[in-house]
Amino acid sequence: MIFKFLHIATMFTAVAASIGPAYLLQRIGRSADVPAIRRTFALAAPIFTAIPILFTLGAALGIVAIFTNGRNPFEPFLLIAYVMFVMATFVGIRYNSPWFKRVVKVSGESPDAAPSAELTAALHDPTMHVVDWFDRIIVLAFIFDMVIKPFS
Repeated sequence: MIFKFLHIATMFTAVAASIGPAYLLQRIGRSADVPAIRRTFALAAPIFTAIPILFTLGAALGIVAIFTNGRNPFEPFLLIAYVMFVMATFVGIRYNSPWFKRVVKVSGESPDAAPSAELTAALHDPTMHVVDWFDRIIVLAFIFDMVIKPFS
């Protein structure tokens, strides 16, 4: 049971670290206050560095919990969770991380008085609005999957 607890605690921490700061960064980005954008993104960098570590640790603890709690690793709800984890990881690697790095880069090059065209484009990237909704929906899907355990 300890590994199940550690898995859940680590995953909750990983989700909080990824969803909360991302929402705040988007809100600050819309302020058009370039110095605030630079400072906030710089302060968030250690959190964004920790996110993949937390998710990897959480996944590893989940695998250990499966075997220490006598679960079948091929139960339908676990197979669903594996697929969602791969999808969420792909989105994080392909969209979230590059967006964060892009905003850091172009905000450093932008004048203080107003966001440059590149910074404005990065902050209002329509793909990131879709990704933001995907992130929220996948968290709800994980909770549903882990609590309801469909098809099991």
